[in-house]
Amino acid sequence: MSKLDHTMYAFTQDNPGGPVLQYVDDEPAPIELSTDAAGRPTRAGLIGYAIAYAIAFGAVAYFLLT
Repeated sequence: MSKLDHTMYAFTQDNPGGPVLQYVDDEPAPIELSTDAAGRPTRAGLIGYAIAYAIAFGAVAYFLLT
């Protein structure tokens, strides 16, 4: 769903021609595993997920054990 970009409006509200009204999409892009043409996960995607989970687990372990 689109909503008014309040930042752009606030920066341009004093323009002689009037403020700039711009609408932006407020929904975040879905995060999904990258796949090849056949729909199988790519090796780089699997490695990236493994690294991300290792970093997340390490951060949680660090803060729990410290």
